[in-house]
Amino acid sequence: MLKHWNKRPIEVAHLLNPAFCSIILSESVLGYNQEFGNTMPYSLSFLVLPLVLHKPTRDLLPKTIATKFHSWVHQNQAIRVGFHIRTKQLVPFTKEALHWGVSSGMLVFSGQGSLDASKQKFDSFNWPLDSEPEICKKKAHFIGKWLTRAGDSATIFAIMGIKP
Repeated sequence: MLKHWNKRPIEVAHLLNPAFCSIILSESVLGYNQEFGNTMPYSLSFLVLPLVLHKPTRDLLPKTIATKFHSWVHQNQAIRVGFHIRTKQLVPFTKEALHWGVSSGMLVFSGQGSLDASKQKFDSFNWPLDSEPEICKKKAHFIGKWLTRAGDSATIFAIMGIKP
């Protein structure tokens, strides 16, 4: 259970606020859809925040989606250290962001239980190009595209050492 807003540390409230996390999730869904032409499996949404918001992991992401996901993980074993813990800790924030995203119309659940981005245009989220929020947004888009080539959800979770 998440703490009420006035009980959260200010850093947590700022970084993990549901609107910002919804933008990050929406960008990953847009990237997934752009690359694959289909909706993103719901389960993959729980990997997005731990990959994007953890700066050491984000900084190790490859430059192109041509890099194989499993090869990248193998070459960067350090990213797996604590990843399952971060993922578990971010589950409530991911759920809160999904709820906010669906409530705001930014995200849509498809009939198969997967995620789609709204057809509405949300242009008001243009941060300076070198700002951390904009970098996170771009990395989330990249991750969505990249995960389309990484295998099914179970394979991706196994590669990351997570048992769903």
